[in-house]
Amino acid sequence: MSLESKLLGRRKIKPWGVAVLSAVSVGLPTVPAFAENSFGPYYIFTCAACAAIASFFTLHTSSKRVETERSSVLEHALEPLSCLMGKILVDPAEFEERRDTVLKRLVDTAAELAHADAASALYWLTAEDTELHLAFANEQAVQRHFQDKFSRGAEKDSFLVEAALSVAGRSVHDVRKDPDRGRIYVADDCRSAVFMPVRAGGVQQGLLMIQARKPGHIPNNFREDKRFKTIVHLIGAVREMKKPDSALRASVPGQNKPPVNDPQGTSS
Repeated sequence: MSLESKLLGRRKIKPWGVAVLSAVSVGLPTVPAFAENSFGPYYIFTCAACAAIASFFTLHTSSKRVETERSSVLEHALEPLSCLMGKILVDPAEFEERRDTVLKRLVDTAAELAHADAASALYWLTAEDTELHLAFANEQAVQRHFQDKFSRGAEKDSFLVEAALSVAGRSVHDVRKDPDRGRIYVADDCRSAVFMPVRAGGVQQGLLMIQARKPGHIPNNFREDKRFKTIVHLIGAVREMKKPDSALRASVPGQNKPPVNDPQGTSS
């Protein structure tokens, strides 16, 4: 797990931290109030204002920190990924291996963007749109025994197939309080989740599923996060890449040149 993913979700200020700061804020005006024995409306207003300001500042700072960390996760992931994606079409013999490497890293990054505790898995739809088959999963998903296949028919399986065929997907803040809790598939002890359809050119390809153990670890608005959407769009685009034709590539000028070493000594 990367440093950014370890930070994400752990540095966010906890609710008890907000409570402590609020209590301190309320306590500050209490000292002069005791000294002057004046617990009137002004005192009550001052306490309420201090508590509100402390809570707002704490939550705002926490939110900004998470935003910064998510941007850092994406930045650190995209640079090596963009380099690898440029090599996918260079050697037809390594096309499948390199494409799978990119897809696996995108699935890992999606979980890192969500939360340090998140498990992620990517499923492809069958041609008949009746089944989902596991393609890639991060370490947490393997540990929590994500299912390998979902088929129409079983209630929870059908929910996921429908999510894969939808446009916007589905967020679950707390599965135990969700009105569809009887239909939603969650793995070992997971409580929050996001189910995001993977598409390319309007064609449904599969489903990206991310889950975490605690309610709210994957917030409802995460599905609309542009960084997360970028990862989902990249998955769809990489999935649509076709293996290059060796004969056609050989006829393109300049594409059979030997690699040139860059100043750092790595082959381009």
